[in-house]
Amino acid sequence: MKKTLLSLVAIAFASFAFAQNCTPDPFYTTPGVYPDSATGLAPAYVGVPYDETITTITPVDTCIVLIFPPCTVIPIDSVVIDNFSGLPTGFNVVSLNENNLNFVFPGGSTSCMRITGTATAGQEGTYPISVSGLSWATVFGVPTSQPFNVDYYSLVIMAATGVEELSTTTFSVKQNSPNPFSTNSTFEYYLPTAGKVSIDVRNVLGELVYSESSNANQGVNKHQLNASNFSNGVYFFQINYNNNIVTKRFIVNK
Repeated sequence: MKKTLLSLVAIAFASFAFAQNCTPDPFYTTPGVYPDSATGLAPAYVGVPYDETITTITPVDTCIVLIFPPCTVIPIDSVVIDNFSGLPTGFNVVSLNENNLNFVFPGGSTSCMRITGTATAGQEGTYPISVSGLSWATVFGVPTSQPFNVDYYSLVIMAATGVEELSTTTFSVKQNSPNPFSTNSTFEYYLPTAGKVSIDVRNVLGELVYSESSNANQGVNKHQLNASNFSNGVYFFQINYNNNIVTKRFIVNK
């Protein structure tokens, strides 16, 4: 009997884990939503599968002034998203364990949402996204809700990466491809004359996570980004050539 019960529990747990639609980025530990307003969503490219994870960390409690200061600590029961609008046709959003709205994030939980889809020709442009719902808390034993609205996200759809051309007269850098990626991605850059090139990779906090310098040839050069030691998230690579710096943004999604 005990073995049967343990087997059922193991199967149930495995089924739950398998059903998860996304994985929160362990890099983030402070309550909030990531990427934040300063970073924004990664751009989508025509013909390239898009896969962006939004990590959500819901606070355990909040402090509000009920009548007179000081504030009173109120436990947060949950944050419920009942609207996620603005995504272009062919794109979809799910949460950790929910395939359709409403998305429920209990107080004190770390969770995620995942946007997927593939843009088609003619969809190029900027799509403002609106996310809204209710924050629930228990105030003196009474469930109380507060509406919220997040409107700082936009999904930018750009022409296929293959359309981007390097200048053949001045220093220029292409966006890496594929992007997002899990292990390796490649970008090209053009140098009008041979010279030393420095390549730095920084995370969203501006911390240097990779750096190298090398002598590159005149003309088109290729460089491979290796994300095997990077956690999921947004990064920036910078190329410095003769004090001219070009910065590009990329996503690691394993």
